[in-house]
Amino acid sequence: MTSPDSALARAWAVIATTARRLSGSAPYSSAEEESLRASFREACGRFKRLISANNKALEAMSHMEQALEGTAPYDLSYVRTQSTRIVSSVYQMIEAMETIAPGRYGALRERFEAIRAEISPHLETTPEPADGPLVLPFSSLGCEHAPQVGGKAANLGELRNKANLPVPDGFAVTAHGFWAFMRHSGLDEEADRQLRLADPDRLDNLYAMCSRIQQQIIRSPLPDELVQALTRAEAELRERTGYTGNLAVRSSALGEDMPGQAFAGQYRSLLNVPSETLAEAWREVAASKYGAEAVAYRLRCGLSDRDTAVSVAVMPMLGSVAGGVLYTRDPVDVRSEAIIIHAVQGLPRGVVDGRLPTDRFAVQRTAPFAIVERHVAFKKERYVTAPGEGVAKVDSPPEEAALPSLTDEQLQQLAALAERVEQHYGTPQDVEWAMLPDTSFMLLQSRPLTMPSADAIARRLTPPTLPEGTVVLVQGGETASPGTGAGPIVQIRKQAEALAFPEGGVLVVPYAAPRWAPLLSRASAVIAGTGSSAGHLANVAREFGVPALFGTGWKADSLETGTLVTVDADAGLVLEGRVESLLTAPKPRNVMQGTSVHATLKQVLSHIAPLSLTDPDCPDFRAVNCKTMHDITRFCHQKAVEEMFRDGKDARFPKHLARQLYHGRPLQFWVVDLDDAFRSPPAGKLIPLENIASPPMHALWHGMMHIPWQGPPPVHARGFLSVLAESALDPGFEPSSASIYSMKNYFLVSSRFCTLQSRFGYHFCTVETLAGDVDAENFAAFRFKGGAADADRRLMRVRLIADILEENNFRVQVIRDSLAARMEGLPLEHMLRALQVLGYLAMHTRQLDMVMSSPEAVQHYRDKIATELQEVLGSHTTF
Repeated sequence: MTSPDSALARAWAVIATTARRLSGSAPYSSAEEESLRASFREACGRFKRLISANNKALEAMSHMEQALEGTAPYDLSYVRTQSTRIVSSVYQMIEAMETIAPGRYGALRERFEAIRAEISPHLETTPEPADGPLVLPFSSLGCEHAPQVGGKAANLGELRNKANLPVPDGFAVTAHGFWAFMRHSGLDEEADRQLRLADPDRLDNLYAMCSRIQQQIIRSPLPDELVQALTRAEAELRERTGYTGNLAVRSSALGEDMPGQAFAGQYRSLLNVPSETLAEAWREVAASKYGAEAVAYRLRCGLSDRDTAVSVAVMPMLGSVAGGVLYTRDPVDVRSEAIIIHAVQGLPRGVVDGRLPTDRFAVQRTAPFAIVERHVAFKKERYVTAPGEGVAKVDSPPEEAALPSLTDEQLQQLAALAERVEQHYGTPQDVEWAMLPDTSFMLLQSRPLTMPSADAIARRLTPPTLPEGTVVLVQGGETASPGTGAGPIVQIRKQAEALAFPEGGVLVVPYAAPRWAPLLSRASAVIAGTGSSAGHLANVAREFGVPALFGTGWKADSLETGTLVTVDADAGLVLEGRVESLLTAPKPRNVMQGTSVHATLKQVLSHIAPLSLTDPDCPDFRAVNCKTMHDITRFCHQKAVEEMFRDGKDARFPKHLARQLYHGRPLQFWVVDLDDAFRSPPAGKLIPLENIASPPMHALWHGMMHIPWQGPPPVHARGFLSVLAESALDPGFEPSSASIYSMKNYFLVSSRFCTLQSRFGYHFCTVETLAGDVDAENFAAFRFKGGAADADRRLMRVRLIADILEENNFRVQVIRDSLAARMEGLPLEHMLRALQVLGYLAMHTRQLDMVMSSPEAVQHYRDKIATELQEVLGSHTTF
């Protein structure tokens, strides 16, 4: 088998023996000509592969940048897949460069390996443990154990062992225990396979899929070693604590209680569980990982099934007489310097599930922890442990319903604990607590508190001014998540009704239950009859940036489905109609902002996307200076063109293989015959346009030249921009002349294929197309970047070009001032029409960025382009 290098060596030998012919003083023999052409075609094949790899890498970079700044959810597997695609494509480019120019750019591979080494740590994940403890006691846990036991259990161990705070004793069933069960049942692969097809916006399919997986888990037996570990750990807990009652079995999933992804209320916890049914309870909690709410939440946070496991925290059941949630900072009123305590009588469940009215207290953050605000609700019901097992909602004694859940002294004791929790972690915390019959407190959970953004703070500090005649439909309630939103009212009472919830609707529910969380990605706002800012749904609403007004009581029922309203959660108002003065400019939510996956993508992109090698004429344009994968693609692309088509004594191929285009006069375009592009062998250094047998090139050329370019548009440049404007206005940019600002523009052509590499001053564009009789193979790709004007003007130009391309059926992506467009799979006549459009834009949008000074200017040139394109496409030409 002949290696590519030996083929090149033969070509070089022929070139060496015929060096005197490079000047055209002697003809080539037929054998020499064919050998050179064969070697050139082989090298061109590598060049095409390099260009193809370059396009794939740039496309993946654009996808990742769009994902980072966009609104669609993605997971870690997406980041890994796109990163691998880029790394693989860049590696292919380096291999191609090493065959096109052996030994000339040795630093490329070294820089590639260094950059890949910087990327790899961000994409590593903790593998599913093949072995390890199935159970760990709280006494051995700290935050560092979160990969084994999840955030909830790890934080309980942290508070108990390192902060010396009151936390119940207990143990955690580890992630290894979960995966051991899933593998034992054969459910790990099955669940992963099904969830790869999950769509969080198709709630009907999602609920059905999740129900199937959960039923499989409930029916599957635990492996013997897990049953034994549970039994042993429960017996040891009973011996240590002496408890005689039942257990609390609470979820502690990996990824839960992390910044930006609290999973509030998305996993199940079981209370008052008899020890003899512990294994069944563990299985129910494990199955809750595949509840539709949890799966939708994970998809929105970008976490794949493999990224999460359900650890379970097991503790003695506390017979609390009061409980609730406290925030070490006010999550909705940034002006407040208070600890916010939500409390109910009985079990804390009444606060966290949003079903019961709650007391709300604001306590100073420092000793003596004075109570600065109190709101005591009428609490006619409470949750208590039921006889035997489970919990029950019962009527409160009438004489206690109107009493505060905690005395002032108890509030101060709890606030002092809250201060210690925040001091330990150094950030605001969301803490679940319980008060025991002896009035001592136990901390049941602590997680980072989601605080409002700078925009939300600004809105909250500015009282709303209502237009005259505004109708107030609801006033009151508690701000559960700040902000303002508008849309049609959609009353939801049953789970089945949730399936039809529309995009942009205002969700109105009787109580703020976590089961409505999957709808938050569609909702413009939420209104709930009961609930508070301490509930699970409020927590998720704040994470997703959805305005939420809870605790509005019966008033929520009076809102009719279909009524257009504006919800100002900060002011506690529901207003009739769309009140534009209260609404900020529409901006799609980036649902991934703040998640660990978003942070990973941002870190990975920092090693992939930035471009520092921009000027090939700069002395620093060297392989050793490549800092990112984008730098390597830019360097390889530029040097590949130079190596393939450079002039001079060390030219890789004889000059006569690249012919200068002739059409009335010699032009600054060179044509390379890749296979069968010429009708007849050209004589001399020029190739007449009519001798080119490539319909795609003729279509592209027609678009470029049918309407003569009138030169740069008139610009009045001042200051620093005048320097750039002067270079853009230089007559050397006229395509029929050479200048220090321009490079040769090459067509690589066959009868069906054409690539145009073009640079005019600061403006770069590439067109690549295959246009023939097989529709499925046809494509046209266009890349456009650059300009001499400031960023705003370049952006206006590129968006104008994007609009025109989209109107002509191209798929377009714009990242900053860079544009990529593609069309594929269409018949030949459609492709030739599209190429005329690309040719026109490549030639006639040069220097337009200099005059993109206003919307009026943009519209003027939009109209001009539309008129001229109509003329180009309407001219009757056979290609």
